[in-house]
Amino acid sequence: MRTPHRVLVLACALALCCAGLTAPIAANPGTGFRLVEWPASAANPAFSLVDFNGQARTLDDYHGKVVIVYFGFTHCPDACPTELTKLAVVVKKLGSAGAGVQVLFITLDPARDTPALLKSYVTAFDPGFMGLTGTAPQIDAAARAFFVQYARVQQGEDYVINHSTRIAVFDARGRLRLLGTEETRIDDLVHDLRSLTK
Repeated sequence: MRTPHRVLVLACALALCCAGLTAPIAANPGTGFRLVEWPASAANPAFSLVDFNGQARTLDDYHGKVVIVYFGFTHCPDACPTELTKLAVVVKKLGSAGAGVQVLFITLDPARDTPALLKSYVTAFDPGFMGLTGTAPQIDAAARAFFVQYARVQQGEDYVINHSTRIAVFDARGRLRLLGTEETRIDDLVHDLRSLTK
């Protein structure tokens, strides 16, 4: 990561740590989870992609771990580095339980996000984070399965990807259990992930 990115990551981490201590808690009655729960009767989203090491990947490959899925792109100016910083803080706060959590970053910009760039980008936040890519049709299919909306927006000779920013949390059996947003507190994520990793 270039120096400006490191500064942004550190600034985000400080802001997120502070924010994580102040917002009110809104737990789901009867379950103890603080994030929004995915209905047990709803279909389970899936993907068929390739990781930044060239290995074909599906959710089944991460069976036994709590999996967090986030869609974005490496040229993202704000939401992606903020969310990945937040997730890195969460994994660190989990301590030894963090070994049971796998964060997956799925690119929405496969044309620019080469495997090498994905690896450099996501591992700068946490060495255990994994980046996934694929063909445009594979990315489209994964985004649809996760109800992620995205669109390429031209900006002069360059472009950005406008996209949904929710996170999806799967339990160790591969079932989608929880959904988070940009507003989700660090402490609430830590609470729910600790419950899922027990």
